[in-house]
Amino acid sequence: MSNFKLKTMKVTKLFAILFISALSFTACSEDDDHDDHGHSEHDDHGHDEHEDEITQLVYTLTNTVNSADVVTFTFTDEDGEGGADGTTQVSGNLKANATYKGALELLNLEEGEDVGAEIAEEDAEDHEIFYITNVAGLQFETTDVDGNGDPLGFDTQITTAAAGTGQLTISVVHEGKKPNDGTTEDALSEEGTTDIEQTFDVTVE
Repeated sequence: MSNFKLKTMKVTKLFAILFISALSFTACSEDDDHDDHGHSEHDDHGHDEHEDEITQLVYTLTNTVNSADVVTFTFTDEDGEGGADGTTQVSGNLKANATYKGALELLNLEEGEDVGAEIAEEDAEDHEIFYITNVAGLQFETTDVDGNGDPLGFDTQITTAAAGTGQLTISVVHEGKKPNDGTTEDALSEEGTTDIEQTFDVTVE
C-alpha cells in the first residue's frame, strides 16, 4: 500500500474519531441542561406554597347595620419567633345583640407581604382558620370556602348576645385535616401544624 493511501486512511479515521467525540459531548451537554432544568422546575414548585412568617394578625369586625362601629383585634410581633414578645391590642368593645362582618389579615411586616392573600389565592386547601371563644352567646360563622368547598376562615359573620366578657382565640392551621368537625383538635389530629395562634380579651356591652 502506498504511503499516500496510508496517510489518507489515518486522516479519515482521525476525523471519524473527532466527529464521534463531538457528538458524545453534545449529548452529554444536553442531558446536563435537561437535568438542571428539571431541578429548577422542582425548586420553583417548592416555593408555590407560602413560607413567609406571619408577624402581624389583624381581625376587623364591622357592624352590619352601623359601619362606624368597627372593632379591631391586632397582634404584632415584628421580630418574629425567638425575639421579643409580641403585643396585642383591641380597639373597643362589641355591642350586644348585634351582627358583625369579620375580615382577617395575615401580614409579614418586614417583607411588606400580604401572607393571607397568598394563602387564599394559592394554598387555601391546606389552611383553615378557627375562632374559639368562651363568651356566652358569641358565635362565629365562616363565610368563605376553599377550592374543595371546605371552610377557609378569612371571612366571617359574628353574632353577639347578652353583655359579657371572655377571650377569643384565633388559630391558623396548616395542612390539617379537612373536612373536620369544626375544632382545632380534630384539624390537628393527623399531621397539621399551627401557623399562628393568638388570644385576645373580648368584651360585649
